[in-house]
Amino acid sequence: MTVSATLLNQLRAFEAVGRHGSFKRAADELSVTQSALSHQVRHLEQHLGVALLLRLHRRIEMTEEGRRLCADCTAGLQTLERAVRQLTHTDAESTLTVGVAPYFSARWLTPRLGRWWARHPNIDLQLRHAYQPADFLHDKVDAGISWGHGDWDEAEVRPVLTGELVAVCSPALTGLDAIAKDIGTLTRQRLMCEFDRRHWELWFRNAGLVITRKLDVVVFDDSHALRRAALECHGVALFFRGLIQEDLESGQLVQILDVKVDPGSAYYFVRPKGKPVGPKLAAFQRWLMDEVRRAPFA
Repeated sequence: MTVSATLLNQLRAFEAVGRHGSFKRAADELSVTQSALSHQVRHLEQHLGVALLLRLHRRIEMTEEGRRLCADCTAGLQTLERAVRQLTHTDAESTLTVGVAPYFSARWLTPRLGRWWARHPNIDLQLRHAYQPADFLHDKVDAGISWGHGDWDEAEVRPVLTGELVAVCSPALTGLDAIAKDIGTLTRQRLMCEFDRRHWELWFRNAGLVITRKLDVVVFDDSHALRRAALECHGVALFFRGLIQEDLESGQLVQILDVKVDPGSAYYFVRPKGKPVGPKLAAFQRWLMDEVRRAPFA
């Protein structure tokens, strides 16, 4: 019997349903609807002329034929997966994949990559950008540079960049002269931040100011958008001290007072805990730490 692409899809659908014992979980794994999955399994049963599943109230059970076919399908899919892994193993050995937070990559890591390539021209470095910390169980990455609290059970961590926040705005912001004369007028400005509006309350406390009015705080969920809002004179932003230096040096943004807020998070270099460190990863870690020592705000 020739196995067509349609039949292969039906077998894959059935194997997922049988392995999970659930149409819902199988549909989630394959990113299809439960209805589509049910149709595929029914078409497979019609094609084979045997019942593979018993559809009971709120549960399913496999028939004897279904159990045999599911076991064979699982074994076959695992064989195919091993074959693909073996074919791609050589390419994987020459590649180092690092997951990295997008804004950190753009403002801190990318400007330094020239020195990496000059030092290690034969290592194929691939950056995979993601907002979430590196997930070594599910993501195909060798290491990551992640934002967070640094307490990840599955990872060994080393600090890269402090998460300290400072207040910045455009030099063209209306009312900036008044703020320079009386910091209390800042409470009447639109205040912006990325994580928690309470960070502004902490900033004023660190500045020695007692807040007597409700603050107008806008929370952004993206660093790029927050920086742009500050550049466009939309208000005063709490921003990473280590990732805004270029704008401060160029004069596009100015810092208000030498006051900092610690949000309890930072950027960390992370790698799988307990896993041997290969030469490519060791080379990247040494280079990264050299860059941190060189000048974290440069």
